[in-house]
Amino acid sequence: MKKYFTRFFAVIAAAVMLFSGCAREAEKPVAELEQYNYQNEPAAGMLAVENGVLKNEKGQEVVLKGVNLGNWMLMETWMSFITNYSDEWGYYDTLEVLNNRFGEEKTQELIKIYEDNFITDSDIAQIEKLGFNCVRVPFWYRNFMTEEGNWLTDDPNENPGFQRLDWLIEQCRVHNIYVILDMHGAPGGQSMNHSTGKAGRNTLYTDNADMETAKRLWAGIAERYRDEDIVAAYDLLNEPQNNSGYEGENAWQAESDEAVEKTNAAYDALYNAVRSVDKNHIISFEGIWSADVLPNPQENGYINMMYQMHLYDTKKSKIRSRVKEMTKMREKWGVALLVGEYNNGGEEAYANGIYKENAISTTKWTYKTFNAGEQWGIFNKDTERIDINTAPYDDIKAFLENELSTDSFTFNAAETAAIS
Repeated sequence: MKKYFTRFFAVIAAAVMLFSGCAREAEKPVAELEQYNYQNEPAAGMLAVENGVLKNEKGQEVVLKGVNLGNWMLMETWMSFITNYSDEWGYYDTLEVLNNRFGEEKTQELIKIYEDNFITDSDIAQIEKLGFNCVRVPFWYRNFMTEEGNWLTDDPNENPGFQRLDWLIEQCRVHNIYVILDMHGAPGGQSMNHSTGKAGRNTLYTDNADMETAKRLWAGIAERYRDEDIVAAYDLLNEPQNNSGYEGENAWQAESDEAVEKTNAAYDALYNAVRSVDKNHIISFEGIWSADVLPNPQENGYINMMYQMHLYDTKKSKIRSRVKEMTKMREKWGVALLVGEYNNGGEEAYANGIYKENAISTTKWTYKTFNAGEQWGIFNKDTERIDINTAPYDDIKAFLENELSTDSFTFNAAETAAIS
């Protein structure tokens, strides 16, 4: 099942629950969390791929067991506190409303408060205690650049996107947690999906200016982090051609010849942009929604590759089939494997067992959510959604200052146990 449909039904279910006033039975997150006190082994240098296996600089095999920091640097309104959670509404639209109402300076203040409070040093410590040794961090171009493709600051050290990633990397280093840098929203969009930050565009493949901006952005990221050994991989494009449910000039079907050709050409351009400044880090390509769409790395001269799929399948037979697709890639091409996002519904424990059995690295979607149905996050919170078109600035600010702490979210003990 595609994420588009799965998330749609999860959102509807959560909305019905809220409308009916049926609150979930209160849990005791502190007591339930006490059993989790895992400590990661010390990270031993930059990871590399050897014959399909991730290895550290000591030559030891590493299997990443991680979680996504979704909804942090790129808010997805379906799992946020905002009323506008249709599939036509992205983070771009939220920022437009806030800018028009309050001005750019106050909007940036709200963004900073949100990002400061949604993920904190306590969260990174908690992620280690839960047994995760990796985080995948979704971001988009607007963390670093203007809509026109200019850097937000002349000095990279003052760029808010780099400042945020710098902080995360340092926190993860303390807890021996690897970081996967995930371009969730590329300039112009790499799909029609709202998860890119703006729905209905998908012009990365047809607009040379968008592609040149994306290349400059990835080169800038790679240059800054090329010596960071806690960075596990660069995930160049999240879910390219995730166009299901959308119409328009660029709404190609994900596995069509045209979509595959355009996606792999984009991967090639971005791969070369990264390799122009960073020869060492692993690079990840995602197959949406099949492994068959990915290029032969040997024919293209790609090295140190980790191929990835997102598995939102909820039937055992489909999970097995997808895993078989992935392991064939490893056998044929020597690439490492990553399930970069997954939510397998009632078969979560089964799926996790299959991933472990095949030594496939994983990053669960996702760490924490608002209003999205309790299985979507390790921590979840149902709250009255805010209409940002009418809510006063001070009310929005107060919410961001007081309601984002993970201590106020419900710990999903059953979901955590299923993937442990």
